[in-house]
Amino acid sequence: MSAALRQKLAGYRAQIAGQTAPYRARYEALQPREQTLVSIAAAMVIAALLYSAIWQPIARHRKALAEELQSARSIATRLAQAEVDQRFAAPQSGPIVGSDVSLLTAVDQASKNGTLKKPPARLQPDGDNQARIWFEDVEFDVLLRWMNELQTRYGVRIEVADIERQPTQGLVNARLAVIRAP
Repeated sequence: MSAALRQKLAGYRAQIAGQTAPYRARYEALQPREQTLVSIAAAMVIAALLYSAIWQPIARHRKALAEELQSARSIATRLAQAEVDQRFAAPQSGPIVGSDVSLLTAVDQASKNGTLKKPPARLQPDGDNQARIWFEDVEFDVLLRWMNELQTRYGVRIEVADIERQPTQGLVNARLAVIRAP
């Protein structure tokens, strides 16, 4: 420490000692038991000041941040649920195709014109109202939307769905068995 800084600190100590001298003299004039009580009371006042000036504001701020985080998580959960609901909601465009369109035509139209925009790798009829469909390397979420569209717009029910994950993230191969009530 430099000499100038030591001199400055010594000046501050002398100033503080001069201001607190009457209180120190009064404290030293007390009985030892009274000094103990005054020391305990001073420690309690200091603890109360520290609690109310430092700890309590920090605790309030932490609680407010926790509530804000919980609120943000709640909003994020509701937004995610709304997105899922919107993704799998029934398509708004187009009427339900009637029985005048064959099952294979309905599957073909839904594949090429709908959300999938990709024809099946293989389409095998199994009578007039049943078919087996194979898709390769199709996005999983798009396939689910297409299946929903097929059910809601074309009245085709998915009987069996065998879906395999592919090495590329998000892509799947799928084998579906579909049926349409006559």
